[in-house]
Amino acid sequence: MERPKRALIAVRLTVETESTTGPERQLEGCRSFCELRGWQVIGTAEDLSVSATALPPWKRPSLSQWFDQRAPDFDVLVFWRVDRFVRRVTDLQQMIEWAEQHGGKALASATEAFDLTTHTGKQTAKLIATFAQMESRAAAERVSSARAHLLTSPRWGGGSPPFGYRTYAKDGARHLEINPVTAEVVREAAQRVIQGESVNAICRDFEARGIPAPANTYARNKSGKDFVWYPRTLKGILTSPTLLGWKTRNEEVPGKSYRRRVLVRDQDGNPVRASEAVLGQHDFDKLQVTLAGSAAPPGTRSSSPRTPLLGVIKCGGCGKNLQLHTTKKLRKDGTYRYTKKIRCLSRPASPPCPGYVFPEEDLVEPVMTMLLEAIGEKPVTRRFYVRHYEDRNESDNPDEGIDDHWSYKPVGMTLAERWQSMAIADIGEDLLNAGIIVRCHPREHGGHVLEIPDNFQERLAKHLGS
Repeated sequence: MERPKRALIAVRLTVETESTTGPERQLEGCRSFCELRGWQVIGTAEDLSVSATALPPWKRPSLSQWFDQRAPDFDVLVFWRVDRFVRRVTDLQQMIEWAEQHGGKALASATEAFDLTTHTGKQTAKLIATFAQMESRAAAERVSSARAHLLTSPRWGGGSPPFGYRTYAKDGARHLEINPVTAEVVREAAQRVIQGESVNAICRDFEARGIPAPANTYARNKSGKDFVWYPRTLKGILTSPTLLGWKTRNEEVPGKSYRRRVLVRDQDGNPVRASEAVLGQHDFDKLQVTLAGSAAPPGTRSSSPRTPLLGVIKCGGCGKNLQLHTTKKLRKDGTYRYTKKIRCLSRPASPPCPGYVFPEEDLVEPVMTMLLEAIGEKPVTRRFYVRHYEDRNESDNPDEGIDDHWSYKPVGMTLAERWQSMAIADIGEDLLNAGIIVRCHPREHGGHVLEIPDNFQERLAKHLGS
């Protein structure tokens, strides 16, 4: 007797309103749909406050766990409506391909008639997804238009105000004004930088004096955590045009993963003023020249990731990432001497972290030696999705079906052999995907400690794929 199809119900909602179909109603409708077809519901994946446009199914917190870890456990994925599941035609197409590659699974809507096991059903699904995408695009255009209007007005668009400012209510909207307390901190830091003091030294002084860090002054900080002054944060504040009272926005940097602050301009190309200036134009210009002169000269920065094994090597004192820091010192002959150390992100004065600092040679080579001794001889494997009929032979009982499952197969090399020809950054990516971390301590405090999960080979195999 053929077993009933095993169904996974996917529930998604961006924001629940009176006009939306709530998660309870979605779940009830999907359960009734499965019951009518004789399908066995084996679980639900609920992703609430998740946008279908922003996150495709395979990136949603709950549903992605089923795809990555429990794909063999279900035969059909059931959802309330296509627009509850996806909003892009390309996302639906990728889900159809994924379903075909993982045991010939089916996708089904509880309220729309289509069957993805047939050619006609697939075309119908694409048509429905097209209309869902058109609806989403129209809503996005309305939101973008409203945001564009708000951006070029003097009103504050929301969120935490720039450091040195605060918000106040006027005519039913929020506006910016100078915060006399934090603005004075900005002015002091600016004058000290102009006079030749380093950003690092100013941050250490602010901490010693107990001046609240920017994150501690924001209303969103409800965690009770005490933040510290970071040089990167202070430099970002001092280089922002918001200090001149101008409105700014984030802009993507071509070819880079970060964004930069740029002026918001009106239709005539003029900057939009949001408040009075914390710094005058003359002082702001001098500040930018001084900060630019203190930066490392072109060519001294590596184009590869600066910190070797970033995300793998952790401070043994507080558990934060260790990062490579470069300092420069002026020699008598006018040249600079650069010193590289790998250190904890926490400052030594921030308990309970002791503020460990390591020369690079005390980390990379010893850590790699420990890893090779511990797991270097382990085989590298890849993960394959095996359909139930692929493991069947003539002696198998046809009434005893073999479930779909993941299979792990060696690729013919050990980890040591794989890493031998790889750059340290690529090895670090392997270690991150395997879930391996290293708690780093100085020798006098016991030395480095490896933390290797029992399933690290399976985790790496999942990353390597088939």
